[in-house]
Formats: sequence, structure tokens, C-alpha cells
Amino acid sequence: MENKFKEKRGIVSGPIWSDWREQLRESELVGLHQRLEKLEREILLDWLQWHDPKGNYTDRKCIENGVQQLSKLKAVAYIHKEILRIHMKRSYNDFSNAHAQLIFNN
Repeated sequence: MENKFKEKRGIVSGPIWSDWREQLRESELVGLHQRLEKLEREILLDWLQWHDPKGNYTDRKCIENGVQQLSKLKAVAYIHKEILRIHMKRSYNDFSNAHAQLIFNN
């Protein structure tokens, strides 16, 4: 029996729904710090814990491990630094790949 939905699934190449944390990770750098400052502290801590599951970011994990709780300012700084690092790594990889393509094509 033929699956009539099989061909429709092939049209969608990526996920239809994207997590808000992934959207934040992939967001533009222009105005990033201001956007982060507008978010609530708990949302920032949730992003940090999602990004680094072994870290101590949420209040509960900080209390369990005897670590001082993060302030909103530190959470904003950590996230901003991490997203900058992600973008820098991506642009370096894009540059390296383009350079390698030029070498192999010539």
C-alpha cells in the first residue's frame, strides 16, 4: 500500500518549529545586549542551563551545589559572550571552508 503522505514530508527540509532558545542563539548581534536586558532573569537562566546542562545556572542547581546564584547582569553578560563566541566560530568556519574551496577548485 502506497503512503500518500510520504511525498509531502519530503518538501519540508528542516524542522517546522524552532525552539526559542535556538532562535536566541542564532539571533543577530546588532542590538543583542539590549534584547537580553529586556528578558526576565529566569528566562536568561533557563537559556544558560539549556546551553550548558552541566553548569550551575538555575537557582535550584546553585543551591544544590552550594554555588552563589547568578544575577541578571551576569546572566546577560554570559549569554552575550557565548552568542558572540558562537557567531565568531561560525564565521571562522565559513571563511575556512570558502578558502579550502578556492584551493581545491584552482
